[in-house]
Amino acid sequence: MASVPFDTLKAFKDLQEAGFDEAQAEAVIASVGQAFTGDLATKEDIREMATKADLHALEARLMVRLGGLMLGAAGLIVAAIRLLS
Repeated sequence: MASVPFDTLKAFKDLQEAGFDEAQAEAVIASVGQAFTGDLATKEDIREMATKADLHALEARLMVRLGGLMLGAAGLIVAAIRLLS
């Protein structure tokens, strides 16, 4: 993942000019700097992501499995009712 350049000194000075004291400006710069240098998606990361077709195929497979589980559960319930009655 790539990081975005962030001029912390300029941001620090801008915050102080806007009325932040030194501790407040440092805290904001630390938080924002962390966000800018954290995990950002690159074009390559986006290319590797699943496509809509992949997601639709996954959804279809999950629905088939869920339907099978529901039928199995219904069968077990019917069998349990017959055994108990």
